[in-house]
Amino acid sequence: MVAAANPTQEDVQAETPENVSHQDRVSKIISSSVSWSAAAAVVPVPYLDLLAIGAVQVEMVRRLAAAYGEDADKETLKGLISALLGTLAPAAISASLLGSSLKVIPMSGTLLGSAGLAAFAAAATYAIGKIFVRHFEGGGSIGDFSVDAVKDDLKKEFDSAKSK
Repeated sequence: MVAAANPTQEDVQAETPENVSHQDRVSKIISSSVSWSAAAAVVPVPYLDLLAIGAVQVEMVRRLAAAYGEDADKETLKGLISALLGTLAPAAISASLLGSSLKVIPMSGTLLGSAGLAAFAAAATYAIGKIFVRHFEGGGSIGDFSVDAVKDDLKKEFDSAKSK
């Protein structure tokens, strides 16, 4: 199903049967986004892959916010996700920029770059999704989300996802 440009809580609830729990719905949003992030990493055009991964992550958080009755504008989310990815800077530099840059090397560069970037994108997307779910579950909103407050948890979630 193609996600709405501006999903509401009703859109998210309509995507799944009534007998599926709220937790299952948000888990499905994260799981689907992790898959799409890994797929976006395979885009053979250097740096376009990074834009595609970012778009998947923004849409995931918009859908998660809608599941918790929150309205989240795209520009705010872009800033928050960029700041979260900055927290993962050492991993981001090695996996995303290097992985994307390797794609300029014919054949083997695309394969190597895609594999490394896919692993990073999947782990980062999973970690970001978990951090936002935890924030919303605790009664937080997009307006009071603090990147500084979740840095350590983000790194732990990212490391956990990388080891899976």
